[in-house]
Amino acid sequence: MKLNKIAVAGMMLAAGSSFAAVTCDKTTPEKFVNTCTPGVTFFVAGSSALGGAISSVLNANVVTGVKGYFDTTSVPLVTVVDAGSKNGPLVSNPTQTAKNPGNGVSAWYGMSRAELTGGVSVPLLVVYNSYMGSAAGVSNVMAKDVKDVPEADVVTVGPVNGNANTCQVVSTALTFNGSTVVTTATNKVACTTHAPTRADIAISDVDASELVGMYDAVNGGVALSKLVRTPLAMQGFAIGVNNNFYTALQNNQIASGALASSCTGLYTEACQPSISRVQYASLVTKEGKIKSAAGFIPGDTTPLTLARRDQLSGTQATSNIYFASEVCNALDAKSKINTHGGALTALLAADAASFAPGLVVHENVQTGDVETDLKSASDYSIGVIALSKGASTSYKFVKLDGKSPNFAKGGTTPLSAGNLRNNMINGSWDLQMTAYAIYNSANSTYNAKKGILNTYLIKQMVSDLSDSSLHDLAAIGYFNGTEGAKKTSYMRVASNGAAPDINNCAPLIAYTK
Repeated sequence: MKLNKIAVAGMMLAAGSSFAAVTCDKTTPEKFVNTCTPGVTFFVAGSSALGGAISSVLNANVVTGVKGYFDTTSVPLVTVVDAGSKNGPLVSNPTQTAKNPGNGVSAWYGMSRAELTGGVSVPLLVVYNSYMGSAAGVSNVMAKDVKDVPEADVVTVGPVNGNANTCQVVSTALTFNGSTVVTTATNKVACTTHAPTRADIAISDVDASELVGMYDAVNGGVALSKLVRTPLAMQGFAIGVNNNFYTALQNNQIASGALASSCTGLYTEACQPSISRVQYASLVTKEGKIKSAAGFIPGDTTPLTLARRDQLSGTQATSNIYFASEVCNALDAKSKINTHGGALTALLAADAASFAPGLVVHENVQTGDVETDLKSASDYSIGVIALSKGASTSYKFVKLDGKSPNFAKGGTTPLSAGNLRNNMINGSWDLQMTAYAIYNSANSTYNAKKGILNTYLIKQMVSDLSDSSLHDLAAIGYFNGTEGAKKTSYMRVASNGAAPDINNCAPLIAYTK
């Protein structure tokens, strides 16, 4: 974003200057949110893979040494609940039942650290939309008109039309469809006001040129060549199955002699059933011959659900790259934005229209929706999901070509969250992609009209998200930060091997930084 919501007068003077119809009142969190116009709104959009790191770097922590983005000496940091937009937790719109409750927009409001906002502390609203897929986030950055990207509509704070806002303190738990989506907490305020907002940074599971489902809004907007694409980390993925399918696969492979008879009912490295990359590719592509559970277990007619993501998902782009080469061989030579009309070697991913006897394809919007499919207690289900999920007791991971994503060799219990990356950084598990921070290069230069070096916030966030010393996420191979297991030693690089020209379409190779 060009930080187009910066009030120059509010930055150089007190936020409640005479230019505002409503006097900025910082005496309580509720009054602060309702009466103080943001000096800067900073919007992070896209994949949820690194979402756990965002709140970590925003909030000061003396133990880890994180400075945070807010100066809380004068005004406490306020957690803002998006209670109005369709991307929020749907507290005010319970008719939208398609999304999982609690997912959506996270937001924080407080006074900025002055060094991050041009030397002056101003009211700073930071918004993160985890409901957006990678392509939705990148489309937001690139779109000619941000209103054309539905996921851009997020919570706003401050006066409305010269009057104080009507945001309210969250004093009781808020529910949606019987589930608690927002709990009461100190300094938590819910707002129903919302508006389309340009993203400053998009977080994407893959590079921008590797995304298929870019919004039409990208056409005529920011050119791909204008984007700054900074690799953040290697992100792992795996193939999950529901418990019924796991048991069926295991029993079949015990019967064939591939697994020991003592493996019945066990979830260990030695007893984890395996499917082949070719088998899964045949299932997830339109040209493939496997269209039912019988492709894995001969004669089995149990209905099978392929739980894939929609075309705005970096997880789906990962599957397309790894199993179909669709993205890598379907680049439009002129725009460099991927299309389905690419080279003949590119296979087309099975979509919701690819129904066949014994197979149903679900195009899910969020990771949580895939998990819902994988937790099904009936029939069979299978799908690619972030390795960081670790698999729950409600579903399990399977091996791919005999390699386990979540067990050490000979292990009897799944790897802990902190050790899930081990198979990635030593090259044993190669279903991993480079995750990126992506922003418009025009945002990295001084904008005199807006009165701020917005590169401070952008580059601070990019640096913080790639640093394992500030956070330590499961199944992420970091490039920067602490020594040892938190640094990745394998990545996909361009043919000349020169970083940072990292290319997810290239083989996974050893790399020395």
